[in-house]
Amino acid sequence: MKSFYFLIFLGISLSLTACGGRLPSPETSQKVITKYFEKYGKKYRDSDFGRHRVERVEIEGIEEIQRKLASVKAFTYLSDEGPVYRVRFTFGKKSFRWRPQAWENLGKR
Repeated sequence: MKSFYFLIFLGISLSLTACGGRLPSPETSQKVITKYFEKYGKKYRDSDFGRHRVERVEIEGIEEIQRKLASVKAFTYLSDEGPVYRVRFTFGKKSFRWRPQAWENLGKR
């Protein structure tokens, strides 16, 4: 009887986790974008991201392109009165986490 309840519990748990996570959450998107631009700034010191730290990231919208692929539009605010970039990231879900695959500069503000 215990194995029957375990199987029911396992089935419910798998169905809940399978349905969720089709899109990255705004918090996850902010963390991934911030970390990406920190690494980008270290690699390209002459860019705005190399001269200014990322102060904050505001998520404008998240859309699903296809399964395990999402598009995120965000505003990236740089410190020390640096420019504000509007960017679009393409995230792919690999190994249980979202990773950036490409990004596009949509303009400065």
